[in-house]
Formats: sequence, structure tokens, C-alpha cells
Amino acid sequence: MNTYYKILVSSYSISTFSEGILLPIYAIFVQKVGGGALEAAGAVATYLILQGIIEIFIHKTDWSKNNRMFLMVGGWLLWLLGIASYLLVSSVPMLFLSQILTGLGNALANPAFDAELAEHTDKGITEYEYSIFEGMQDIFQGIAALVGGLIVTRLGFSTLIYVMIFTASLSFILILQYSRLTNPKRLHF
Repeated sequence: MNTYYKILVSSYSISTFSEGILLPIYAIFVQKVGGGALEAAGAVATYLILQGIIEIFIHKTDWSKNNRMFLMVGGWLLWLLGIASYLLVSSVPMLFLSQILTGLGNALANPAFDAELAEHTDKGITEYEYSIFEGMQDIFQGIAALVGGLIVTRLGFSTLIYVMIFTASLSFILILQYSRLTNPKRLHF
């Protein structure tokens, strides 16, 4: 496994932790801002449907192939801003806005990330390399679920969101490092 692959897997694992820390207690978070089961379901549905539609339409173009690094870095930045916006969530409409930002960021970044991951594996991605990628996500999400519950129980949701922002920032820094290592001229803003 090469350095590029390791950076990509590390960054994605940390981003999985950042999102996974809230996942098992998301419904409780939604209740804290005045929502219920329908609002929680609606926010998640908005996130996933928006993400899916944007992924399909943006990444079918030649422009996306030529600007893959821009989409990955820009998407990761939008995702980080979406994570940070959870600090501002005090109502259901703000919750939906946060979900839209994180979904948009993921929609831009994820297919570009997948293409980069496939490009920077030794002789194409192998079953073992996929197992490391998938296994690390599972491990990080499992740890995140426990850590999230402990943080909220002891310190509250604000602290949890700060931890999410911190880990999301680490993930973004790794993606920036990756973009500089692979080809600094590919990143055009």
C-alpha cells in the first residue's frame, strides 16, 4: 500500500468518526432542537436524497473528471462547514440547513474520493485494500458511537459538536496534504 492510499484511508476513517459520533444519538439531538421522529427522518431523507441527486448530476460530466481534486477538496470543506454548523442548530430549519451543507459536501467529495482511491492503489484496488478501507470505517464508527454517548452523557451536545469539528478538521487537513502530495497544480480555486 502506498502513501497516497494510506492518507486517503486515514482521512476517510477520521471523517467517518466525525459523523459517526452523533449518529446513534441523532434523534435525541433532534429532540433538543424541538423536533421529533418525523423531523429526524425528514432531515436524514433530505441529506441522502440531495446527496444522491447531486452525485449523479455533477459526476457524470467531463468537467468533474477534469476537476476531481477541486471537487474533493471543496466538497470536504463544505462538509466541514456543515459539521461546524451544528453549533448553530437551535431549530428544525437550521437542522435541515446543516444536513443540506453536509450532504452537498459529501455529494461533491465522495465520488471524486472514490476515483482517487482507486487510482492510487497498487495495480488497482484489491480485495484486501477494500477490506482495510471498509474495516477501518466500521471500527471508527463503532468507537465513535461509544465516544459520542459518553461525551453527551458527561459533557453535553456542544462538546460533542466541538469534537466533531476537531476530527472533521483533521480529516480535511489530511485531504489538503493529499492534494499537495499528488499534484499541487491539480488544485485550482
